[in-house]
Amino acid sequence: MKRGLLFLLGFFVVAGVGAYFYYGKAPPSAEGFSNETTPNLASLVKTRTSTEQPNVIILLADDLGWADVGYHGSDIKTPNIDRLAKEGMRLERFYATPICTPTRSAMMTGRDPIKLGLANAVLMAWQDGGVSLDEKFMPESFKDAGYDTAMIGKWHLGHTIEQHLPNARGFDHFYGHVNTQVDYFNHEFAKGHDFQENGKIVDHKGEYATDVHGDQSVRFLTELRDKTKPFFLYVPFLAPHSPIEAKQEDIDKYPRRIDTPVGPKKTYAAMVDSMDQAIGRILDTLDEQGIADNTIILFYSDNGGYPNFGADNTPLRGGKLETFEGGIRVAAVMRWPEVLPANTVNDAVISVIDLFPTLASAAGITAGNVKEIDGVDRWQAVLGKGDHWRGKPLIFTSNIPLYNHFQYGVLDGKWKMVQTVNHLRRETEVETLLFDVSADPNEKSDLATKHPEQVKRLTAILDDRLAEHPVGGTFVQISPHPGWRAPKDYADVVLPADKVNQAPHEGFGAVASKFLQQRYGDKGKIIYE
Repeated sequence: MKRGLLFLLGFFVVAGVGAYFYYGKAPPSAEGFSNETTPNLASLVKTRTSTEQPNVIILLADDLGWADVGYHGSDIKTPNIDRLAKEGMRLERFYATPICTPTRSAMMTGRDPIKLGLANAVLMAWQDGGVSLDEKFMPESFKDAGYDTAMIGKWHLGHTIEQHLPNARGFDHFYGHVNTQVDYFNHEFAKGHDFQENGKIVDHKGEYATDVHGDQSVRFLTELRDKTKPFFLYVPFLAPHSPIEAKQEDIDKYPRRIDTPVGPKKTYAAMVDSMDQAIGRILDTLDEQGIADNTIILFYSDNGGYPNFGADNTPLRGGKLETFEGGIRVAAVMRWPEVLPANTVNDAVISVIDLFPTLASAAGITAGNVKEIDGVDRWQAVLGKGDHWRGKPLIFTSNIPLYNHFQYGVLDGKWKMVQTVNHLRRETEVETLLFDVSADPNEKSDLATKHPEQVKRLTAILDDRLAEHPVGGTFVQISPHPGWRAPKDYADVVLPADKVNQAPHEGFGAVASKFLQQRYGDKGKIIYE
């Protein structure tokens, strides 16, 4: 009996200690932050007195978990992100996409990445694609409006021809990487070096990439920008995307966390901590220059966190690569001291697709898109005056990491459908779930059998949108063709613009393309639109 009690006691002690270290749940750091939507938000909005155009800064985290910021109760130290939340507005129903490239392409163009042919998977180093040259990017519109534009960090929207690079898509200054999965210390991907400044190789070997991103952002603000102009600064951090690497001094801050093969929570926390420090240096620089009040700052993550790399999306279901809320509903904050009330919570539905028209509206510039965009101007919703729902469905898709395995999502008002389609060798498996995310935001209760009419309606919306995907668009290519080899430096192998035809491939001619489109039907678009 005594031996049994001692065994049980020992078991619970070991389990308790393990949980203490693995989960690292120190007392929540969310004190002072309400979880409730701010009532009468519109009445708190300030009347702007300045006539100058506002500066705009977009701070983009990569694979940050919903619960991995202090204002959501994390033990990870994020005082500067928390400062943005305290001094600004939390956008608690902000939607990205399940993966990197689709979010970035949607943000830059205001177009659904399904239409761009970039929705299903990310662009890898061994792929030649990018966003069509027919699309006009957000920084191009800000540049046309007189803004000084700069980007520091990860691009991930095309890297093999000059026209796909940041300097050709509206950025006066670019300092960063063209690929994903770049090593934080030697700045290589697949043994090819990937760090450049406006097309020229820069060497920061041994320096932690997130530190460089922060330092270069400060350099732009203090040394490079034209201080007679407003500026548009885009800072897409690598962090906390894999590879999971951090400085030892930051790792040592989290003794209660441990790294395991299925959850390197200690190093992940250090990566988020380092990103927060970089954000702090940017905020301090704005204060020192006296321009913080007239600067719009938007912070958000490109998708939900990936639990196997240490992220936590609690209480949301799922994570990166999935169309459940944990993969697409992300931590987001906007601060503009001249206009937005401090420490407020806004639960209006806003998508990354909406950012182009919304930020253009906030800054008072013309969104110079040529093609019709799918994004909606949600600035009035940010101010608490617009509709809670954006008025148009949101469609999500992910083909990562398994070939011929897709997960889709359709959000329309309170209804959300998640559908998984697995194309096997000679048959296809389909699972369809339906949720009322207004009443069940954590997607625990499947209502598909109770509301088949909603499943039918949302499936039709999904099919109509998937039919607009270009047949040559991206699908998962997790590994390169065996014949591919990485360049020694990615900056060296970009095809110059004068060596590339500006006009797109026109297919097999108008008649043949029309015939092929009839044959393809709703399987995709033959000619890009």
